[in-house]
Amino acid sequence: MRLNLIFEEGITISIETYDVLKDLNELSNDNHSQGSLKKLFHDYEEVVVKSLITSFGLDFMLIKDRHGGDVDTIHNVREIQKENARINDGQQKERKFDGYANKKNEAEYDRVKGSYDKTVSGKYHTNKDYKQRNEEASVSKKAGTQVDAYSGKRMKRNSNMDLDHTISAKEIHEDAGRVLAGVDGVELANKKSNLNHTDQSINRSKKALSVDEFTDRLDSTRIQRQQEIQMLRKKDSLTDKERGKLNKLEKLESVDIEKMKAADKKARAAYEREIASKYYSSSKFINDTLSAGYKKGMQMGMRQALGTILAAAWMCIREEVPKLVAKLKDNFELGAFFKGLVEIIQKAFIRVKAVYKDVIQSFSNGALSGIISSLVTALTNIFFTTAKNVGKIIRESWASIVEAVNILLFNPNNLPFGEVLKAVSVIICTASSVILGTVVSEAMSKIPALQLPIIGDVLPKFVGALVTGLMSISLLYFLDHSKMVQTLVDWVNKLKTQSDYKIEYYQKVHAEISRYAAELADIDYEEFNNQILAVQFINQQLKSATNTIDMNTVLTKIVEKYGIDLPYDRTIKGLDDFMQNKNAVLTFKL
Repeated sequence: MRLNLIFEEGITISIETYDVLKDLNELSNDNHSQGSLKKLFHDYEEVVVKSLITSFGLDFMLIKDRHGGDVDTIHNVREIQKENARINDGQQKERKFDGYANKKNEAEYDRVKGSYDKTVSGKYHTNKDYKQRNEEASVSKKAGTQVDAYSGKRMKRNSNMDLDHTISAKEIHEDAGRVLAGVDGVELANKKSNLNHTDQSINRSKKALSVDEFTDRLDSTRIQRQQEIQMLRKKDSLTDKERGKLNKLEKLESVDIEKMKAADKKARAAYEREIASKYYSSSKFINDTLSAGYKKGMQMGMRQALGTILAAAWMCIREEVPKLVAKLKDNFELGAFFKGLVEIIQKAFIRVKAVYKDVIQSFSNGALSGIISSLVTALTNIFFTTAKNVGKIIRESWASIVEAVNILLFNPNNLPFGEVLKAVSVIICTASSVILGTVVSEAMSKIPALQLPIIGDVLPKFVGALVTGLMSISLLYFLDHSKMVQTLVDWVNKLKTQSDYKIEYYQKVHAEISRYAAELADIDYEEFNNQILAVQFINQQLKSATNTIDMNTVLTKIVEKYGIDLPYDRTIKGLDDFMQNKNAVLTFKL
């Protein structure tokens, strides 16, 4: 709104009131406080309705959260591999994962799964790096310098020695993470960090077991093994079979578990580093991550935009339907009722059109929050698996963060800073309510007594939505009625931000321009133009003078032409007398 001030001189000053006069007019109304309270609860109701529609209605239709997120990670595919193994062993009944996020990755693993046989094993044990390492160790053993990697003892020249894949070739070949990264298993298994020489008895007892599995077995059989060693050593004579068994037991007893685990730790660190750097820098992962982010962004954008539209339409219908019912209460006619409904729908449509800017803003905020939440979920699943509801919590959190940042940075409604913080608090409280409702819904879905068809699915969601609504209203009521909150808001409102100082500066500039414009309005432009022409003529005459005599002549003519009033009698002597007078003031009047 602009205020135009017109003065008698014909000067008009236009001032932007920024709806201050409208607010002052509303303040003069006796019903102001009641109207404000009604509007407040209307706004709060709209926030809660939109939250419930988007979080528990549109989510079901537009967004499907996955256990582990929408991008395959090395951690997640290994968890899927373990889950399948537990189900096959009968240790687990239900699946948490819905399979791979990218079915092409799943098909690649299915081609490798269970394919480790003698032919494949031969490729791992005839690799050039494997052969070269064996040759080097044979030279060291003959020289008496070869050390058993798992016992720390020097190996005898005549001892039987094997080259062990610390991470077994079978484990590497069937590792879902390795397959996902697309790294050659034979090459990885035969890295120097994964090849360690040990006694043949130790290696062949270990077989394809992992170091943890093998050392656990050694620990669990230690007492029995020691007893058998003592019993065999006490015998006066041993058969070849008993002698071989004693040798094997002694070799197993010589294993230094800490050394073996250290070798395994070193091998796995190099192994994990290799496949992680390969996969997370690959176009496969980057493309899947960008694709998932784009998809989630569009879904969240549509969800937020539709939520804004449906909330606006619902608020209109909610207000108008009771009025229609009251109007037809005494003389109800079905035709009039349907006609009224059509008019209400038309009003709802008009209201939706009026909030098109909010719809666009909701879409952009939702799209941004969806993209960010998808990226955060993908990065999180590199280290641990996120459950379905964790994904939803991340989405709701980022949706609220984006909306809050938008208000803090851009303040679209031009609110005082205290009111800005209060608006942000409303968003955070609403998001917190949604998160709590989601957690409650998840907890109820796990109650055995509620594992019933239809009820087991609907009831938890209903209770979650109810908790969200009640908590939202309670927190928002507290924010509006708490004296402590209002005191804090009033105090913050008094603080000046950098934007406030800029606004004040431009307001002063505006006032100065308005004042100067008013002064210009009083100027006689014809007289002002003549003065400018006179100054230009004097300047040209002074430029034409080439010496002091010419300058004196020019100045004399100028004084005579324009009748300049001099403070002396225009003679040289008069000028000398004037200059010698300390109290004299030299002025020129044009």
